[in-house]
Amino acid sequence: MICKNYVVTGEDVDDFMVMESNAYISYTLRLLYHFLFANGFSKEKMKTLQLSLQEGDHVLVNYKNLMFTEQFSVEMKHCCIDDKINIKSYFFNSKNECCAEVTKEVEWFDPVRKIVIASPKQILQHFNPHFIV
Repeated sequence: MICKNYVVTGEDVDDFMVMESNAYISYTLRLLYHFLFANGFSKEKMKTLQLSLQEGDHVLVNYKNLMFTEQFSVEMKHCCIDDKINIKSYFFNSKNECCAEVTKEVEWFDPVRKIVIASPKQILQHFNPHFIV
C-alpha cells in the first residue's frame, strides 16, 4: 500500500539502544499522515476542513528488536477509513525481516468543537468508491 524508509534515532531508543514501543506508534502515525497527504489531504487541508486525528487503541507485536542507527522500513498494508481509521503497519529491518507489527485505531476529531466526529463525506467519497451520498 505505502512504504517509507527510516533510521532509528536517539529519540526512538531506551537506555539499551532498543527502539521503544512509543516510537513504533509514532512511525505508524507518520506513515498515516504521509498516506493522507499522498491522497490529497495535507495537514493544511485538514486544518482548513477543521479536521484532526485523535489516537485510539493500538496493539504492538514485537518480533525482533530494532537498534539505534539501524535502517528500517515501515509498510502500511491495511488502511480502512470509515468512522474510524484502522491501520496495520509492519516494520522490517535492513535484512527485510519482519520485526514488529502495529494495529492502530484513529478517530476523526473536530479541533474547534473538541469532539470526535464521524468521517466527513468528502473523505469517505475519496477513499471509499462505493460510498453514496
